[in-house]
Amino acid sequence: MTSIRSLFWLLIFFTAFPSLAPARRTSLDPVSLALEVRYYSPQAPSYQPISSKRSGAWYARFGHVPEWKQPLDSDPVTAVNIGSELAEDGVRVWVSVFLGTLHAQEKAITSYILKPGEKVTVSELVQVGVEPFEIKLVRLSPLVGDAPKFVSKARSIELVVMEPNLSTLPSYKVVIRNLSTKPVSALRLQTGQDGRPHVSSMPQGKEGAPLIAPGGTFELFAMLATRTTQTADGYSPELLPNQIIEISTTVFDDGSFEGDSDAAVSFAAFRKGRKVMLEKVLGLLQTSSPANDLTGASLDRLKSEVTALELEADSAAVGDVHSKLANLPGSDRNRLKHAIELGMKGVRDQVLSDVTQFQLRNRRSDPKAVRDWLVTSHERYEAWLARL
Repeated sequence: MTSIRSLFWLLIFFTAFPSLAPARRTSLDPVSLALEVRYYSPQAPSYQPISSKRSGAWYARFGHVPEWKQPLDSDPVTAVNIGSELAEDGVRVWVSVFLGTLHAQEKAITSYILKPGEKVTVSELVQVGVEPFEIKLVRLSPLVGDAPKFVSKARSIELVVMEPNLSTLPSYKVVIRNLSTKPVSALRLQTGQDGRPHVSSMPQGKEGAPLIAPGGTFELFAMLATRTTQTADGYSPELLPNQIIEISTTVFDDGSFEGDSDAAVSFAAFRKGRKVMLEKVLGLLQTSSPANDLTGASLDRLKSEVTALELEADSAAVGDVHSKLANLPGSDRNRLKHAIELGMKGVRDQVLSDVTQFQLRNRRSDPKAVRDWLVTSHERYEAWLARL
């Protein structure tokens, strides 16, 4: 069974790897559109904003089909993933499921094109033991409420400006400044009410690069918390009062931190996992594509080899991180092992995405283009590794 803590960090971790899909041309305005997702019948629905680029959310809570038997050769479904993107004739919606604790596999279920007001029942989920979700494309009115407060537990982070953001679900644009002499690698951002966080994320520098230079500023968007209330016509999101946008942790490039230790511990383990997987990927790039076989087949072979890389963190990697964090709360070995494995999976998924994107752009698999891509990718991954 996947723990709530594991799901929390899995969600935060993968916000670091957004979709790179190009924007679609459409006449629809995404600002007022959202998916209303009925994911678990005892619960009120959830809402996902629509973007011109592919985005989405996954749901770890769902109903199970009674008496459905899990195949012996398959990991259990641990989350249902719903992605969306504006299309020329509506909003395209993709439904897939994640298998295994680390979401090691993703299985496509179905896809739809929805127009405002249309609703579908994802009956195909029954085939994997999940009770059907209901998805409806709705228009939402802007939510208005009191402005949230800003708090930073990190003394090196100050607020520059905070203002409402024009979006389907309420959010604020927040600009912060790094007052320290050290680059910031990552932050934990939380939006909550009465000391309880409702929305969390971990902005971090791309591929090991700093997020905020010394004295520099960074712009982020903080989602506000909502609750779903029943109306005469169905359901509607409602903005919670008295919210606080908080920087609860700031992690610097030397591993030191300010604020709560929880996110700093997890980020250190993420970095270790990324380092372990990058070393494995660089080894494959050195040996898996001989100079006389620079074809599409060689890239398919590389993808297969990367897919086959193990995601289990060994005791040496866990021990290395634990030795540096043993005095901090939350640094038990099981938790560190899980976070290291999340870091490994994130890099593996990124490399697989990189290969796939290159193949989509270069369907003829010109040997020179393949060679140039391999050289450039090797240099890029080496630079990433050097920054960790």
